[in-house]
Amino acid sequence: MHEPRKFVLVPAGSAGDIHPFVWLGKGLASLGHEVVVVVHRPFDRTMEGAGLRTLAYGTDEDFKQIIRHADLWHPRRGFELIARVAPRLYPEIVPRVRTELVPGRTLLVGAGIAFGARIAAEAFGAPLVTVQLQPVVFMSAIDPPVIGAGFEWFRLVPRWTRRALYWLGDLQSDRLLAPGINAYREQVGLRQPVRKIMRNYWNSPLQVLALFPDWYGTKQADWPAQTVVTRFPLYDESDQVAVPPDLERFLTDGPPPVLFTPGSANIQARRFFEVGLEACRRLGFRGLFVTRYAEQLPSVLPPEVRHFAYVPFGQVFRRCAALVHHGGIGTVAQGLAAGVPQLVMAMSHDQPDNGFRLTRLGVGAYLYPKAFTPDRVAAALGRLTGSPEVARACRACRELVEKQMPAEDVFRILEETHRRTCG
Repeated sequence: MHEPRKFVLVPAGSAGDIHPFVWLGKGLASLGHEVVVVVHRPFDRTMEGAGLRTLAYGTDEDFKQIIRHADLWHPRRGFELIARVAPRLYPEIVPRVRTELVPGRTLLVGAGIAFGARIAAEAFGAPLVTVQLQPVVFMSAIDPPVIGAGFEWFRLVPRWTRRALYWLGDLQSDRLLAPGINAYREQVGLRQPVRKIMRNYWNSPLQVLALFPDWYGTKQADWPAQTVVTRFPLYDESDQVAVPPDLERFLTDGPPPVLFTPGSANIQARRFFEVGLEACRRLGFRGLFVTRYAEQLPSVLPPEVRHFAYVPFGQVFRRCAALVHHGGIGTVAQGLAAGVPQLVMAMSHDQPDNGFRLTRLGVGAYLYPKAFTPDRVAAALGRLTGSPEVARACRACRELVEKQMPAEDVFRILEETHRRTCG
């Protein structure tokens, strides 16, 4: 019997960042807890469709302006764009969080990039658990991530060099993030400015919940000591969206297709799909193109290539020959669970590191955008789909996902943290 408790969840980002919080919210609610989600439109509809109470901020147009911006997927300017936009949201997020805080009864659970949750926790004395979705965010000098095109060399230099470069990176990220964060913190009575935003501040000193398994990202000695590595959430809206009948027929009527998806927030993927179409033609593969933004597709698709706006990945991936995608952690996890090869077009953010980890696991490969050409995509897909070694590695990863930490154990971790901090 679980004592009812209150959790306020504060996700941030696009669908791949939001889905883990749907999974957490549904799990906690199923145990009888009160769950409220403070979320950017349009994802309030996703939360409400899952049966969760929401407090929405922003507008649909706000979100569309962000994803339309030409810099969003740039390896450097994408981060700068997010840093410019984030401070506009703090005055909307923090008051909404405050209305739901019941002293001694409420645990905040916020995304690492949901700085509004961190500010609210400080300002109102609320306990906070930070949720991190991918290993790259911990910027380890022991097992260093791949942080962008051409940065594979970073893994080869001595640790002291990595630490020095991280120090420079901290200065740069603070230059972009700290002014907006500290200005709003001062407005809510927090006079002492903070720094090392991406090194320390965005991780709650109470607990960091890493939503990936240890075989994907092993906790290192230089990660925050309060980090708990758990499992992939694997939520895909299958409770809200069924496999369309047309897609079911397509999957049944021929050999497994290669699925291409550039990310739910990517409306700049015309070349991605053009290259995918040509690679399928060269290999004689069927193709499945998944995007809500059909205007970026080639004007004419042959019968062996079909487009769908959205499909529940957990039900469809296992019926595909391979996946070609942007390297978001949610898509990566679903691909590992399905046991299919993956080819990543790594643009920015966590994508290069996720592509590297798939390569290290033996289940995939990654290309940077300039190298994402029909020749190279066709060659990579031919190798990935024709290799017995890749097939064995994919089966091994699928089995690891099947054996990962039970979902109930993750919810119990949050229940225990609530008990310790709220009584």
